[in-house]
Amino acid sequence: MREYKIAFRGLGEGKHSFEYVLDNTFFDCFEATKGTQGVVEATVEIRKSSLLMEVKIKINGRVKAVCDRCLGEVSIPVEGEMNLFVKQSTREEGNDDDYIIVAPTDDFLDLSTYLYEAYMLHYPMRMVHPDGECDEEMREVLHQYVREEDEKPTDPRWDELKKLINN
Repeated sequence: MREYKIAFRGLGEGKHSFEYVLDNTFFDCFEATKGTQGVVEATVEIRKSSLLMEVKIKINGRVKAVCDRCLGEVSIPVEGEMNLFVKQSTREEGNDDDYIIVAPTDDFLDLSTYLYEAYMLHYPMRMVHPDGECDEEMREVLHQYVREEDEKPTDPRWDELKKLINN
């Protein structure tokens, strides 16, 4: 993970850009994403001043996932941005979600965990093929077991309660 460390002491004031590729080897370094296949490009822009560094992370790419509907392979787009602020201080407390405090003795800023966070925050919650692209055989199997709402038997006690609500 050395390639994701930036020697910020050597950076002059102003704007600096870095490009990274998050691929299978990157994803395998984290337990939750082991086995993830795909390529996500990350652009890190650092705006350094004498007191503060503003870090903007932009990710864009595609990864392979399993469709939640048909269990087939689907290519999922992942893109988004994340902003961080880095300040040097001797105090450890005060680290917020987007505000990082580094010790004055630190020479490097390790971006690997922040690139991972940016990826995970922009990974979709639900992975499905676009309508009509799911595996046809699996759709037929699902259709056998899925019943429409009207077909489900209801408890007569609930029917009586529904009548009270409708009045």
